Amino acid sequence: MPPRIRAGPAGTTVVTMTPRRTTGALLTAAVAAALLAGCSSAATPAAPAAPAAPAKDQAVACTAAVALDSSIPPGIDPDGPAPSAQQMQAWAATVAPHLATLQANAPDVLAAPLKTYADQLAQAQAGQRLDLSDAANVGATTTLDGWVFDTCGFQTLDVTSSAGTLSGLPTGLAPGPVAIRFRTTGDPSAFVLLTARVKDGQTVTPQQLDSGAVDMEQVTEIVSGAQVAGPDAAYSVATLQPGDYVVSAVLGTPPAFAGTTSGAFTVS
Repeated sequence: MPPRIRAGPAGTTVVTMTPRRTTGALLTAAVAAALLAGCSSAATPAAPAAPAAPAKDQAVACTAAVALDSSIPPGIDPDGPAPSAQQMQAWAATVAPHLATLQANAPDVLAAPLKTYADQLAQAQAGQRLDLSDAANVGATTTLDGWVFDTCGFQTLDVTSSAGTLSGLPTGLAPGPVAIRFRTTGDPSAFVLLTARVKDGQTVTPQQLDSGAVDMEQVTEIVSGAQVAGPDAAYSVATLQPGDYVVSAVLGTPPAFAGTTSGAFTVS
């Protein structure tokens, strides 16, 4: 602001200051300073959140568990011929997708038994025969199929052998998944419950099975086996097709068998 000098009254001299048009420049500077201060004080932006894990689907897990345990591997009869490596690998290829689906959707409580299932699958993929009577395998199946029985809401087959007499058998079931529980009390005890569909064109009664007049393997197709391990219940699952079915509890303690006690039902 340069000074301006002029003569004043009575011989005085007056000095004045003439303002320039600085309002716009000052306003611009003030805004710029405010913006700079705002930028310097703002927090560092947070890193993007990690994507959420896919949600688990219990219904999908239930369906996969039934598909997995309804598939019986070759060579489960220890007295039968050994399956070839190709047969084991072909079976492994059919169940691998079911295990992968189950692993992706099962609750954490099933992590241990599913690790045992994964080990079984790796064994089959290598062409090796499985021993499903092994304690670890029996325990894994009991845990998984017990979860299915308690959680999935499928129809059930809840059978007890009391001193060699079966109870709890329904007269009929519907086609589709079934969750099976088997308990044994008294003497003689039972160690496994076999569920089998009578082959088309064949007929068989429980009495014929228990008397030994008919060989179960010749006239039926076994769809599940619930093997007892200790005092607790045994569990299994199956996928039922329309037809006539038999269940047969094998009595005694391996290798000392004491016969069977059997029953029948229809799927329609």
